[in-house]
Amino acid sequence: MRKHISLFFVAIILVCFAGCGPSADQILKDSSRASKGIKTVHFTMEMKTKLPRAPVVEGKVAKRVLVQKSEGEYDLRTNDFRVTTKLAGMDLRMLQVEGKQYWEIAGNWYQTPEAAQFMPPITTSLSVSQYVKYFKQLKKHGTAKIDGEACYHIEGIPDMKELVKQPGITDLMKDPSGKQIRTIDEVADIRAEFHYYIRKGDMFFKRSQLLSNSRATNELIKEGYAEPGDRTEDEVIVTFSQFNRRLDLKVPQNVKPWPSEWSTG
Repeated sequence: MRKHISLFFVAIILVCFAGCGPSADQILKDSSRASKGIKTVHFTMEMKTKLPRAPVVEGKVAKRVLVQKSEGEYDLRTNDFRVTTKLAGMDLRMLQVEGKQYWEIAGNWYQTPEAAQFMPPITTSLSVSQYVKYFKQLKKHGTAKIDGEACYHIEGIPDMKELVKQPGITDLMKDPSGKQIRTIDEVADIRAEFHYYIRKGDMFFKRSQLLSNSRATNELIKEGYAEPGDRTEDEVIVTFSQFNRRLDLKVPQNVKPWPSEWSTG
């Protein structure tokens, strides 16, 4: 009986302490302020899409789960970066220096035209204070450990009808090439859930995670991956490390012009 009473009081104490400390709203604001001290950062990014259906393509059943992984370094002062990823099954290195972007494909470097350029969503992941007021629900979970580092875990449910009006959010209407694939109503209909992990020591963002459920686009319907009314599930995880390490990003040698047959127009 005493053991049960002791366990009961331990449970009560844990519940009480879980509610102590700064609020979820305050943690996000403090972290956004602290993140202004981040000059450079290493990141890994994983984007996973679960499609409603798997059509037969060239006699084979297509994949229903698509995974895109990227890794690189970013200089928040200059927006210069280095990223390694895959595109159409090929290894691709991207480098931005002094406002110009270069891609390495099959061992050759090319200067990339503006229409094809890629910008990693790092600054958005590191600063969410501008969006805090558009969360209809913020919840602080217990301490989480990522890479052995103690982190606050904050869950946020946004009001998409309000959030969609903000600058940058309209990018959700476009594919990576900038082509519009969703209407405002479709973006507002997205069911989204954000998870933020903030290092307790310095309040730097350690990880940003987005889970979303949205209507299948017309492109997916045309390609047989969905039917009208179907929805897709997406997850984007960005993890940060090696804060404020010196980066040495230089223009690659022997840069070739972008081939005309790769035109994005």
